[in-house]
Amino acid sequence: MRLDELVNQYYNQLNENDIYIWNYISSHKKECEKLAIDQLAYKCNVSRTTILRFAQKLSLKGYGELKVYLKLDNQMTKENTNNVNFLCNSYNDLMKSMSERDCTEIFEAFDNAKNLYVFGSGMVQSSIKKEIKRIFLLGKKIFYDISGYDEAKAIVKMTTQDDLCIVISVSGENAFTIDFTKELKIRNVKTISITKSKDNSLARLCDHNLYVSTPIIDGVSDKFKYESVTSYFMLIEILFLKYMEHKSAVSKKED
Repeated sequence: MRLDELVNQYYNQLNENDIYIWNYISSHKKECEKLAIDQLAYKCNVSRTTILRFAQKLSLKGYGELKVYLKLDNQMTKENTNNVNFLCNSYNDLMKSMSERDCTEIFEAFDNAKNLYVFGSGMVQSSIKKEIKRIFLLGKKIFYDISGYDEAKAIVKMTTQDDLCIVISVSGENAFTIDFTKELKIRNVKTISITKSKDNSLARLCDHNLYVSTPIIDGVSDKFKYESVTSYFMLIEILFLKYMEHKSAVSKKED
């Protein structure tokens, strides 16, 4: 798990000083990788104890582990000269994190929901929604695709606390998507976000978070940067297979 994901997960436990520390770290990741705890405390104008508490609030043992995470983040984002290896490493990271993740709470939410919805605006999001609908139908789960702003405004008024919605956003900062999710939360609808692996507003709003890395590949075009979105579809497929394993395990216990 990356630092951005930890910040999202424990965001409600962070105070104003913690947010300030994180904003400084996220804006100076390469520099902070080399700073001692006293140096970072000086940069943030806080005590070393405050830095230590910030790390502990993220479930880390101490500042040393925080720097390890920071170093790994920097290694993942540094410029790559071999695009194929870079892309494959990104896929491997996703497969490893998803295979090791305990998704029991997500699957129980699937099974307990009266209605399952999936929302996302944009061409990429539309393709991901279709894949979610297609593949989970094999597991006898029907997701209703919410398409367009007008439809989203209408359907959100019909939702209840017995429903669940997967919300897809590449950036996690789309204004309408954020407002839509807030409306879902007001109605106590269970929510799952699918976003890039970074600190973002949508992930902080949702009950559960799923992350992907979308590597940006240089040198493919003179005018445009190529951003891979294959990870989204890999995530959905792995999530589905884990769900089927979950169903099988539950069925055996009941027998």
